[in-house]
Amino acid sequence: MAQHKQVKARFRMGALGLVVGALALTGVAPARQAFEQRSEVAEVQAKVDALEERNSQLTGRLNRLSDVSYMEKLAREQLGVVRPGETSYVIVPAPAPVRPTSQVDSEPTGVRDRVAEWIKGLLGNA
Repeated sequence: MAQHKQVKARFRMGALGLVVGALALTGVAPARQAFEQRSEVAEVQAKVDALEERNSQLTGRLNRLSDVSYMEKLAREQLGVVRPGETSYVIVPAPAPVRPTSQVDSEPTGVRDRVAEWIKGLLGNA
């Protein structure tokens, strides 16, 4: 009889182990999915934060562009706009000095020039 009780107890423990194992396995997939969703939410939140920062920058720029004095400053600096009666001066840089042809290096600089010089040297020495 004691042996019969031991078999029953083992059976119950085995059945309990199967039930607990099945519950654990069914809980793994939702837990993994929840973890993946949390990481996706974190990524999306980071993108939202970056876009909100960019939106704030663009809003500030838009506000500056609606300021008449700022627009005038930009027009004067970038486009050279002057008011009626003002005189505009443009400083033109001096052109680069041109070297006479006698001072120009006759040394080949590119691979093609070097190969051509090498072939000319071969043909000229033969």
